[in-house]
Amino acid sequence: MRLTQLSGVCLMGVAVLAHADDDWLVVKKTAAAARQLPLSGTYLHQMNASLETYRIVRAGSGDNIQEKRTSLDGPSREIIRKGFELVCYAPDAKSLGAAKVSAMRLFPAILPDDISNIAQSYTLKHGGKDRVAQRDCSWLDLKPKDSKRYALRMCVDPVSNLPLKVITQNAAGEPVEQFTFTEVELQGPKDRAAFKPQYKLSYVLRSASAPQMTLDADAPSEVTGMPGGFKLLRAVQRSLPGQAERTVRHMVYSDGLVMLSLFIEPQGDSRAERAVNLHGAVNMATAIQGDYLVTLVGDLPEPTMLAMIRNLKITLKP
Repeated sequence: MRLTQLSGVCLMGVAVLAHADDDWLVVKKTAAAARQLPLSGTYLHQMNASLETYRIVRAGSGDNIQEKRTSLDGPSREIIRKGFELVCYAPDAKSLGAAKVSAMRLFPAILPDDISNIAQSYTLKHGGKDRVAQRDCSWLDLKPKDSKRYALRMCVDPVSNLPLKVITQNAAGEPVEQFTFTEVELQGPKDRAAFKPQYKLSYVLRSASAPQMTLDADAPSEVTGMPGGFKLLRAVQRSLPGQAERTVRHMVYSDGLVMLSLFIEPQGDSRAERAVNLHGAVNMATAIQGDYLVTLVGDLPEPTMLAMIRNLKITLKP
C-alpha cells in the first residue's frame, strides 16, 4: 500500500513538472510569435495619464521580416524594421524625437528573444481566460520573486500564441504601462509599398550592418554589485558622437525578462545622483562613481534603479 501511495505521489510530481514545462514552452512560443508572426492591426499604448494609438503591419519571415508601425495620434511618426535594421521616420525634428522614445517598447515584442533565464527571477502562473480584440485569450502572469522588479501580465491567443494585451504592474499590482490590440488580423500586407516610409526625416536606431555587441574577456570583472539574476550579455566600447577622444562603455544585462543597459563614460560634469522616468515602464538612473559618470536604463522601478547604481563597483582598466 505504501509503495502504491508513494508511486502515486511521484507520478503526480512528474505531472506537475511537465505541466510547468509546458507553460514555459508557451512563453517561448509567445516571444517568437510577438516578433515574427505576420499581422495587421491597431493597438493602444497607455502609460500614466497618456494614451497613444498605433497601426502595425508585418510580413515576411526570418531575417526578411518587414514591420511598420505608424502613430495615429500625437506627433506624426513611423518606426520601420527590416530584418535587424530599425529606423525612425518623421516630418520634423520634434516628432523624430518622439519616435525615438516610442521605439523603447515595441509591442507586441515585449519579451526578449531568449527566455531561458526568466524562471530564475520570476514565477509563471495562469490568470484565467479573457477576450481582447474579439479574440479569446488566456492570461499568463510573470511575477517577480522579489519586490524590486515589475510584474508582467500577458493575455495570449491560444491558437497563434500572439500576446493580445500586455500589462506591466508595480509591486502594489497597479498598472504602470499597458498595450492592447483593438483589432488584429493574422496576416500581413502583400504589397511592399505598405512598408515604405511616408516621411523623409529619419534616424537609424539600429543598423543592419552594425557589428553585434560581444562579450570580451575583461567585461565580467569590470562591474560588480549587480543584483542576483542579472547576467552580462554583451559589452562594447565606443566613441561618443562628435567626441572621438571620449569613449563610453556600454554593457547589456538581463534577468531573462528585463534588458538593462549600463553606460560608463568619463565624468563630464557634476550631475547629482538621480532617477527619472523615460517612457512608460522604462526608467533611467545616473550617478558619479570616481572618475566615471554611470547611467542605467531599463524597465525597472525608479527606486530599484537608484539602489542598483549605488551598489555598483566600477573597475575599468585604463
